[in-house]
Order: sequence, then C-alpha cells, then structure tokens
Amino acid sequence: MNMARLMWLCVAVGSLSLPWTLLAGEEIPPAPAATIELPPAAEAAFSESGGGTAAVPEFFADSSGEIVTVPQEPDFDSLMRRLAELEKSERKRTDSDKKRADEDKKKKEADAKKPTVKWSGQLQADFYFFDQDEVSQDTYGDIQNGEAFRRARLAMLGDYGPAEYRIEMDFALPGRPSFLDVYAGLHDVPLLQRVRVGHFFEPFSLERLTPNRYVTFMERGLPDQPFAPARNTGIMANGTCFDERSAWGVGFFRSDSDVFGDEVGDNFESAVTGRMTYLPYYEEACESAEYVHLGAAYSIRGANAGQVRFRSQPEARIGAATPNVPFFVDTGNIAADFFQLMGTEFAWVNGPFSLQSEFMLVPVDATAQGDLFFHAWYVTASYFLTGEYRPYNKKFGVFDRVTPKRDFMRYVGKPEDKCTEFGPGAWELAMRLSHIDLNDKGVRGGELTDLTVGANWYLNPYLRVTFNYIHAFANNPTDGQSGTNIFATRVGFEF
Repeated sequence: MNMARLMWLCVAVGSLSLPWTLLAGEEIPPAPAATIELPPAAEAAFSESGGGTAAVPEFFADSSGEIVTVPQEPDFDSLMRRLAELEKSERKRTDSDKKRADEDKKKKEADAKKPTVKWSGQLQADFYFFDQDEVSQDTYGDIQNGEAFRRARLAMLGDYGPAEYRIEMDFALPGRPSFLDVYAGLHDVPLLQRVRVGHFFEPFSLERLTPNRYVTFMERGLPDQPFAPARNTGIMANGTCFDERSAWGVGFFRSDSDVFGDEVGDNFESAVTGRMTYLPYYEEACESAEYVHLGAAYSIRGANAGQVRFRSQPEARIGAATPNVPFFVDTGNIAADFFQLMGTEFAWVNGPFSLQSEFMLVPVDATAQGDLFFHAWYVTASYFLTGEYRPYNKKFGVFDRVTPKRDFMRYVGKPEDKCTEFGPGAWELAMRLSHIDLNDKGVRGGELTDLTVGANWYLNPYLRVTFNYIHAFANNPTDGQSGTNIFATRVGFEF
C-alpha cells in the first residue's frame, strides 16, 4: 500500500470514530505514534540534518498522491556548518591552483636553464641537360644528362644565453652525410663580439658567405670553387662596427678539412683568413632599399702535404653523382710551401636592380716555378620584374632572403576555411659573366669563361624554382677552344 492510500485511510477511520467518541463523552486519547516510511529523498534530507527536528522538512501529499517536501529554514548552527564546509572547499581549490601555478613556474624556470632547440632544413632537386660541340666531346668526353639532389640538409641549432650551437648534416654530398656547419660559440664577448669554434666557412668572399639559398644562380661563379675556402675546422671572431655599417671576421683554420671536419699533418697545413666589409651608402624603405657594398678579404695558407691544386667545373654540378660534370680547367699538383688568396667585393642594389662583382688573385709560392699568379672574376646583374629587392644582412655583410610581395598561393581568412588567394610570386631575371685563368709560366691549367642567363620564380619566401642556361667557353692548352651548352632547373625548399 502506498503512502497516499495509507494517509487517506487514516483520515477516513478518524472521521468515522470521532462522532461516537464525542457522543459517549469519552476523553479523546492522544493519537498513537505511527511509523511512516519516508521516501528516499526525505530520508536523505533527514539524515543530512543530523537527525534533529529543527532541520526536518515537512512532508505532505499533494493532489496526485505524491509526497512533497517543504524545506524549512535551517538554524544558525546548520548555517555555520555549511559555511565552514564552503570555506574548506575554497581553501582546497585555492591551494590546488597555487600548487599548479608553482609547478608551471618551476617548469618554465627549469626550461630557461636549458639550451633552446630549433630545426632547419633544405632540399634542392636538380635536372641537367648538356649539348656539346665536337671539341668539347673530344676534350671532356660525353657529359651525361642527369638529375640529383644537390642538397638535402637537416640542422639543429639553438642557444643558451650568450652561447650558441649548430649541428648541420647534408645527405646529398659525398660524405652521405657530410659535416656542414658544426660549431659552438659565444655572443657579446668583450672586444671580440662573437667567437665560434668548429667546422664552418672561413670569412672570405661575398658570394661564398651568402647562404646558397639566397644566391641568385644555381651555382656560385667560377672564382668560388677553386679559390674561395670551403668549410674548415678552426676558430673565428667576427662582429660589426661603425653602427653596423661594417662587418668583419678573422680566424685560424686547418686549411684542408675533409667532409667530416678532419685534417692531419705535421707541416703548417693551416690558414689565417680575414674579411672586412663596408656600406658607404645605405637607405632602406618599407618595401625597397638602395645600398652600396664594398669588401676585401685575405688568406695566407700552408700547402697540404707540400702541394696545391686548383681546378673548376663549369657552373654546373649533378649532386654527388658519378660520373659528374668534369673539370674544365685544372692546374694539376704544384709543389709549393704556401699560397695566398686576395679578394675584392662590390655590390650595388637600387630597388629591384642589383649589380654584383668579385675579383680574386691567387699568388702561389711554387717550389719549381717560383711565384705563380692565377686569377678569376665574375659580374652579375639582376632585376625583379615584380618589384622586390635583395635584402642585406648587416650582421655578416651578406645578402638575405627575398620575400615576394604577393605569394603565388596562400591561405587567407580563418585557418579552418583554407580560402586560397593567388598572386604572381616574385620573378627575377639575371645574367652573369665569369672567368678563370689557370695559366702562368710552366703551369697550363687552361681558361674558362661562363655566360649564364637565369630566371628565378619565388613562389613564397621558402619555395623557389630556378632556370639556368650556361654556355661554357673553354680554352684547353692541348685541344683548343670548345663550347658546351648546359640547361638546368632546380626546385628548392628550405626553412
């Protein structure tokens, strides 16, 4: 029997027995105590109140026969208990939030005491086609068409306060992988500014020190390969002066480190190399710049195992493939104690137009022939059809990344919408004339002149497509003059 029916039955019985009691003049006895089964909700409320009567809710049956609870106002003691419970809960939450904040702060402080880690990478896929005249084929053989990865690099770099480091490997060069920039250093050193120890480029040549990703053509000019020092193991200090109008660097290196940064020998197989640049004029606007760059570099170098050799391919390389593009000029081994490198640099950028040139002179203290002199030079002109310009890095006195005014493709609006906007990217046309002469006295290394015409399409600041046509005029001491046409394309991405 449910509670509603029980209550109605009690009311009905009471109403029937009350008149007879009154008629009989009997005293109405008190109602006997009744045990009522409370609903679960009422029983829970009663238990929470501690069993006292002050906080016991009243129950009655509504018209549907269901038990309705009418809460009563709690007394003062109950309010104080509830307030204490709330304060205790709030203290726990506050303590938990404070503990979490302290843990986050400690983690940030611990991370600040560790070196930072950043990643960089680069890939370049090249495609080559060769067309040789008869003399070129007789002199250098059949140069085969090909494709290869010119560079496939991965680098980890970072700093810890004034300390810096970089570890970079290339999986396309002959070492597979080869050491590239692998060094540690310090910034803000008194007087010296920056000091670096490890395997990296010596401070010599504008085109050599400009990262390849920012060089105008697929390969650097003819003076670079035989004369400009590559990466070697050593120590260097560099910095700026005259309100960053001038950049300088000087270092001591082993003169012929291999692809892993190693070099051994008892003789003075070392080099002292230095470079100085100056900006006599520099004016930069928000989307353009005009400046003049002047530079000079010098290196004195001990011969490796008592011999030196200078040779160069035309401005083309098929990665580390074998066979590769042959050397068009080559002195062979020359007995010598030491030699020198002397370089001058010039660049003029006027908005979208730029002119760049270098000249290198190489005196050699040859044992048999006496003093020998070899030289090489290049002149480059370029123009951006879309109005961009070549930025300049004052910190190192080199060119910097080209940023298109409008990317070829980019997302606009909300990231999740992926609405695509198209633009022209940046288009650059360029031409270079370069020359090297390795003939002097009894050394007949030959002469080579390259005329290179190129076009660069910068789809965005990190993706570029390059087209080059190179005509190599070679003058071999034995076979005479020859002509070689080279058609090349590169797709490169870096970050």
